[in-house]
Amino acid sequence: MGRWIGRVLLAVLAAGLFGCSASGPRFSEMAGSMPSLGENEGRIYFYRNSIMGSGVQPEVTVNGQAVGRSRPNSFFYIDRPPGTYRASARTEAEGTIDIVLRPKQTAYVLMSMNLGIMVMRPSFERVSESEGRREMQSLAYDDEFPETRIVRTAALAAAPANNAAEPTPAPAAVNRPVATASAVTAMPLAPSSATVPRSSIPVPPANTSAPARVTASAPPEATPFAKTSLNDLRLLLQANR
Repeated sequence: MGRWIGRVLLAVLAAGLFGCSASGPRFSEMAGSMPSLGENEGRIYFYRNSIMGSGVQPEVTVNGQAVGRSRPNSFFYIDRPPGTYRASARTEAEGTIDIVLRPKQTAYVLMSMNLGIMVMRPSFERVSESEGRREMQSLAYDDEFPETRIVRTAALAAAPANNAAEPTPAPAAVNRPVATASAVTAMPLAPSSATVPRSSIPVPPANTSAPARVTASAPPEATPFAKTSLNDLRLLLQANR
């Protein structure tokens, strides 16, 4: 009876582990056919080789972008331009690691689960290339997020250009007609005042509301009394009488 119960528990545990693990090719099978890196690119391997806390598989993000999942007995990788990247995973607590990536460099990050108060807590550890390649030989490739696996430097450089606003076209120049010399000479001139008949000149209507002011013309200088007032003239006439 005890042996039967033990076999059932082992079968359930194996089924759980099989369902939780990745089903891709082993690292030893695909290591020779991995795509090569560009001159300005680096690679980061994430792997988990322990079955401890196999039911807990938090999502792994790099600089806020989902790139994979922490599954037992599996690995995945990302290609990125050189720079500093922060990998993180969260359950009841958050585990993080900062990775400085140089051109043509390959980094190896070991993922694991530690005991927490209620659930397992994720953790990351950077290991050497020899240790990482040795522990990854029997792990299965997990390609859950293929669209974020490779980010080329050219794509990052082209992103701002694609979002740039298109320049506003300049307004088309308006072709205005220019009068030529022949056209100017051909234009009829307005008639002068000497040639206009007197009957065609409009005469403004007389203002009947107020009497017209009559301005007397100055008498010529030869007139004897041109500059003598009327009162003085009367006095002179009386004296002559």
